[in-house]
Amino acid sequence: MITKPLIYVTLLLSGCYLANGSPSSVNFWIKNNKKISFKEIVSCEKGAYASLGKRSLQLYNKFRNGDHLNNEENKELNKYDMQATFLVRQCYYDLGYRFNAPIHWCLAQDGDNSRICVENMKYRK
Repeated sequence: MITKPLIYVTLLLSGCYLANGSPSSVNFWIKNNKKISFKEIVSCEKGAYASLGKRSLQLYNKFRNGDHLNNEENKELNKYDMQATFLVRQCYYDLGYRFNAPIHWCLAQDGDNSRICVENMKYRK
């Protein structure tokens, strides 16, 4: 008798997870059993974009402040994003964080999780 409600609750909760997708990869940067803070994330991002040049940092700040980017600016920022991603990850690592995503997250089919896990393998230990 109790198994039917339990099954329904389980299906409902799993449906919610599927609808919302996997958590962001940033949730798996861990140091001393704690996730990386928003302040540290922003600091690493600013440092990465600043190292790519003044224009890169200008576009990053505009995006972070919620200002509208036109199509050209958006395309330009996307090019910087690819370069900055590696610098940001290295910054997290240098701060003592390690990428520790569970295998089920890496195998999820709802995004680029597998690629992200492979790229971050060197930051595990």
